[in-house]
Amino acid sequence: MIRPRSFVAALAAWAMLGGLLPEAAVAGSPDAKIDQQIRPCFGLLLEPNLSSGCRVKHYRKPRPRHGYGYGDGYGRGGGRYRTFVDCDRAYPGEVSDALDRLYEGGTLTLRARGGGACVDSLNITRSVTIEVDGYVPSRGRPILAAPVDQPCIRIAPGVGYVVIEGVGIDALRAGSNSCITGRATELALKDVVVRYDGEGSALDLSDSRLEIANTTFIGRTRQAVVKATGTVMADNVEVAATAIGAAFEAGDDSRIRDMRIVRLGDWTGSSRSRNSAGFVLAGMNRSQLVQIEGLYVDGFSRGIYVGGGDETTLLRPVVRDSDWAVVAENADVRVLEGKLEATDVGVYAGSGTVYAADNAVAGVMRAGLFADNGAKVRARDNRVYAKPGGCEALITGYFDGKLTCQPWFEGPELFRTPRDRARQDFDGYWPQAIATASVAAPALSGGPPDPLLSGGPPDPLDASAAAGGPVGPYTGPGSPQPYVPPHPQQGGTSR
Repeated sequence: MIRPRSFVAALAAWAMLGGLLPEAAVAGSPDAKIDQQIRPCFGLLLEPNLSSGCRVKHYRKPRPRHGYGYGDGYGRGGGRYRTFVDCDRAYPGEVSDALDRLYEGGTLTLRARGGGACVDSLNITRSVTIEVDGYVPSRGRPILAAPVDQPCIRIAPGVGYVVIEGVGIDALRAGSNSCITGRATELALKDVVVRYDGEGSALDLSDSRLEIANTTFIGRTRQAVVKATGTVMADNVEVAATAIGAAFEAGDDSRIRDMRIVRLGDWTGSSRSRNSAGFVLAGMNRSQLVQIEGLYVDGFSRGIYVGGGDETTLLRPVVRDSDWAVVAENADVRVLEGKLEATDVGVYAGSGTVYAADNAVAGVMRAGLFADNGAKVRARDNRVYAKPGGCEALITGYFDGKLTCQPWFEGPELFRTPRDRARQDFDGYWPQAIATASVAAPALSGGPPDPLLSGGPPDPLDASAAAGGPVGPYTGPGSPQPYVPPHPQQGGTSR
């Protein structure tokens, strides 16, 4: 008879010897199979799967989805992995930590249903899509806020693409840093609002492809609020600036449609506003075709400046409250069906060739169309509405064509409203519905008159003085001096 104590010892020894038996013999036991299934798989608790035992699923690293183009061609998160960050509870830097965990082409989703903001400065080193969930940009409620003296987003050179959609970004104490910067990449912005206060730009992108849709930039800076070199594709974009609205250098064919640029009232009356420029297209070589349709510029001394390039077309531009509406140098520019308001010159050609047709130029005291020595202006069916006595005082330089000139008070009511006194400043400005040229100028198509005109047209000389222009007709000799854009190394204008 076997004693219980000896029986237990024999079982223990048998169990130790069982570890030396072939694995197949152990696995063949039904009890062993059940034990393997119910034994906890430590390290895999995030993905328990009792039917497959402790086997691990290995996912291949996703390949980025390329082939995107103009418009909504970008893939929504080409990678498999998606990361969520709750900005109502996020600690500073949590968004950067989440980006580090993403694979190439992944998607990062920001949530802020309680009004919180993620405080972070992002450094993007791989293709990524950043989107939001349960958030709509509104005044004073960004979802991403840059720390003091730091940029909002830095895109490393060579990154395949970056897509940012629906994000509200604030950089209110940026110092010398721009908000969104990048080089040699592709950036797509959709339904984004960027507010910037500093010495740089809200967007500074070089040697890249930029695609913007339904996006607003609000900046208080001496630099251009939006600055980009490379290929630019823009649709329904609003820029509010204190000095320079947008400055582009096209490295390839580009297309801009329905862009609205307005000047903020922060620096009205100072030298900064007198040296302001709304839209600058310069530095191009002779191989680009740039098409700009429905550009609206309001309140800048130089409304539109074009320098260089094979061919630039301005279709239905609207320029208001300017000293010089359109300035062209060393460029072939077509200005078609424009509504231009200027106190000095409507269209100035410093060099190159300007084709002007079916334009209305209002409020000028020096020239409707002016060609400097060496420049050519080819005009057809342009109308000029001069200030009192302006028809007799108009000069044309080397342009010998004929213009139809009428007194300024016969011009459309759009051109007779001074707006400097009512401009919103940086703190109070928030984007409204983007206005295209046809919407921004209802009086030109028979719409209702401006309500500010109910008391009669104001004195145009007061409007000119408020905009930093001359206060009377020009009687001195010589031709006007063209606008010269600031050199990139000089840090902006002398404002």
